[in-house]
Amino acid sequence: MLVAAITFSVAATGKWGSVGGQLLASVVLLASGYQDIGPRSRIGSSFGFFMALAFGVSALITSFRAKSWSAVAICIMAIFVEGWLILRWRRRISD
Repeated sequence: MLVAAITFSVAATGKWGSVGGQLLASVVLLASGYQDIGPRSRIGSSFGFFMALAFGVSALITSFRAKSWSAVAICIMAIFVEGWLILRWRRRISD
């Protein structure tokens, strides 16, 4: 998964510890939401996806406050990839 590769590269550098941890939590919640997808458990997957995006936005705000512009770019890219994956999975279910 592209998001996991992004999270590993952020977490591997000690400078972005908090941002990397938040992105890692975002990926874990994204995977949890994906596992909860099913015809009867839309609320469970929606909660996981919402929390994944919330952690992504939290990482973005943290990187803004730290004035780490490369972390800001990575967080924005991670949020867009997560959003794209969520929409893709939702469309696949509805078809």
